[in-house]
Amino acid sequence: QDWSPQKIENLFQKADNIYQQTHSHIQNKILINVFFEPSTRTSLSFECAMKRLGGQVINFQKDTSSLKKGESFEDTMTTLSLYGDLMVLRHPQPGQVVLASSIIDVPVINAGDGSGEHPTQALLDLYTMYKHFGRDFQTKTVLFIGDLKNSRTIHSLLLLIHKYPQMSIHILSYPGLEPEEDVFQKISNIHGQKKDTIRIKFESINYQLFDVIYITRLQQERLQTGESSLCNFMMTNKIADKMKEDAIIMHPLPRNEEIHPEVDQNHRCHYFKQMKYGVDIRMSLISEILSKKN
Repeated sequence: QDWSPQKIENLFQKADNIYQQTHSHIQNKILINVFFEPSTRTSLSFECAMKRLGGQVINFQKDTSSLKKGESFEDTMTTLSLYGDLMVLRHPQPGQVVLASSIIDVPVINAGDGSGEHPTQALLDLYTMYKHFGRDFQTKTVLFIGDLKNSRTIHSLLLLIHKYPQMSIHILSYPGLEPEEDVFQKISNIHGQKKDTIRIKFESINYQLFDVIYITRLQQERLQTGESSLCNFMMTNKIADKMKEDAIIMHPLPRNEEIHPEVDQNHRCHYFKQMKYGVDIRMSLISEILSKKN
C-alpha cells in the first residue's frame, strides 16, 4: 500500500530484464517456503524464482512438523527464521503474516493470508496488463467477475489499481458474494465513476466495453457456516469473441467451471502468461529485498 507508481514501474522494468542481470548477492542465500494452505503456482514459482537467481530453498511441511506436537505458531516462525534469509508465508487466517513479520528478523513476503490479501499475485497481475498494453494499461477498463467477497487476489489488485485513477473498474459478482459497500465507494471516489455504473448485471453486459476481464473461482473453502453460493458464469469462446480484439482474459488460477478449456486457445487468454510473469516478478522482488538486506 505504501508503494508509489514509480516504485511499481521500477519493479516492472527490473522484471523485464531480470534474466540479463547478475545476482551474485543471492549466492548462498536461502528462501524458506512456508505454506499452511495448499498451493501449486505460488509455492512452486517462488521456489523456481529463488533457484533461477542462484539461491536455495527450504520447504516447510506443516503436516510433518512439530505443530503436530503442539508447538505454537510463534515458536515455529522463530525456529524457521533461523534457517534462512527470506520467508515466503501463506496462512488461512488473516493477520498471521503480519504477526510473523513482527516477531522474526528476516523479511517476510505475504503469499496469501486467508481472504485478506495476496500482494505478489496482484503485482504479477498488473505486470501482465503492463506487458500487454505497455504504459497505456493506466487508462484501461477492467471487469472483475466472481467471488469478490472472498478473493484476496482482487482485494490486493484493487489496491494497486487505485494508484492509477484513470483506470476504470467494474464488478460482476456471483450471487451474494459482492464486496463490501465501501469498496464501491472507494472506486467511485478515486476513479470518478458513478456507483450505479460500477455494478454490472449479467443480462445487460456489453463485453466490448472492457479491456481486461478478470475472472475468479467461487471460493468454497471461505464460505461462512450456512452460507452458500454458485458460479453462474462461464467464459466461452462465444463470449470471448465478443470482446475487443486486443482485450485480455485473466484468472489467478486454479479455475473450476468459470472458464471453458476451449478459451485456452483464444488469443485473448492470458492466464497462462500470468503464471510465467509470476516467476519474473517474484525473481525481481526477491532480488530487491535481498539486495537491501546485504
